[in-house]
Amino acid sequence: MNSAEPTRFLLLLTRHGAPSGLYFSPMPGRNLAKPFAIAGFVLAEIYMLFTVLGGYGPAEPLPVAPLAEVAVPAGTPPPLSAKITRVLVCAVFFGPFGALAGTGLGLVASGLRGDFRAKPQGSPGTPPSH
Repeated sequence: MNSAEPTRFLLLLTRHGAPSGLYFSPMPGRNLAKPFAIAGFVLAEIYMLFTVLGGYGPAEPLPVAPLAEVAVPAGTPPPLSAKITRVLVCAVFFGPFGALAGTGLGLVASGLRGDFRAKPQGSPGTPPSH
């Protein structure tokens, strides 16, 4: 199959008309799912950085030592390798879930924007006037 076959097929459809039940109608508006998904991914990753790297508030000693054999005083900041590991692990979860939320919001926005737009006369979605 060469690269000219899909183009030839589309030309045949436009010359001879589309088969019954198959027609190409213009989209009522732009689908906003992709830009919303990208924005959701980026915002989720930024939120993840604030969540993972942010402080926990004033350093107060724990009522009970977490592990008896580890002699780390309360309020000691975690090592850099632990922070990097947390960022990498959380990036796997925050980004895709942010993209999913953005996709959902984009579909809702596209649907709301498309439903309230006036349809032109003669479009395939409008009933024929007799």
